[in-house]
Amino acid sequence: MVIDPKIAFLNSRVLLIDIGGTNIRTASADIGSSTLINANKKNLDCLGSFDELLQGFLDDDLSIKHLVFSIAGPKLHHSISMTNREFEIDEAEILQKFKVDSCHILNDWEAIGHGLSLFKKEEMNFINEGNSFNETALILGPGTGLGAAQVIQDNIVLPTEIGNSLFAIQELFSELNLKNTKDFNVIEDLISGGGLVKIYSHFEDTDKSPEEIVASYHSDKSAQKSIDIFLKSLAQILSELALAYMPGKGIYLAGGLMRSLQEFIDEDIFMKNFLLNRKSMHADVLKQMPLASINQEMTCLHGSLNFINKISQNLN
Repeated sequence: MVIDPKIAFLNSRVLLIDIGGTNIRTASADIGSSTLINANKKNLDCLGSFDELLQGFLDDDLSIKHLVFSIAGPKLHHSISMTNREFEIDEAEILQKFKVDSCHILNDWEAIGHGLSLFKKEEMNFINEGNSFNETALILGPGTGLGAAQVIQDNIVLPTEIGNSLFAIQELFSELNLKNTKDFNVIEDLISGGGLVKIYSHFEDTDKSPEEIVASYHSDKSAQKSIDIFLKSLAQILSELALAYMPGKGIYLAGGLMRSLQEFIDEDIFMKNFLLNRKSMHADVLKQMPLASINQEMTCLHGSLNFINKISQNLN
């Protein structure tokens, strides 16, 4: 009996694994669905026994025939070495070690980009409604580092390493009046969770995590000042990226840090900084771009699922 490959594909399950800068998130899903099954989060320490962890998932659910990884690091030749940790995954090695039908490796923001079309307007907080004028979007988020991807017509996703560029850094420092600029060499040294910590350290000797700084916004003047500087910097850097990538479909901010900062964003002040020092013709273009923060959690897993669902839809 000949089995239709599309039917076989749709009758199987995928294991989704997101390896970020701080945590590893996992879930399984039936291919063709949009529902995550047994979504879970672990500390990255479990990477020390990663092969055993992966085999455990496959042993527990024999219907899993496909793997999709989203990993914090640049993808080269179907392999990713993590940016902030000594860990590497290669598609060919995974297929050789484990009994699965397919393995796909995505940069973490590539995965999020594939999920952008899933997020509804009511799942977003709009800073600027805008008026979309092309089919290119930019999705970006500060976390352990700064990730970003360009999304073209929902199907083409181009991850970037913009967080590790020197773009616009020195100009920002002269305006923000921050000292010890040797601590800030690339964009994600400023726009990331670690960047928020560095900004705070310029005002206080006390060590605070990004979560603690956010939580103390109303009781700690240094926390408030640090977050205000962070958001001002973010708006100005987004303005630079907007002119570089021309995302007429919008700029979308994702990740836990942005969700926690959402309540502190004054839309008028943010847009003022977004348009700062722009010629009138460029300001008119920037005003047309939607700006929004995505409220959805586990965006990498949802994006990875949408990625493999796209593959299933294209099977003959």
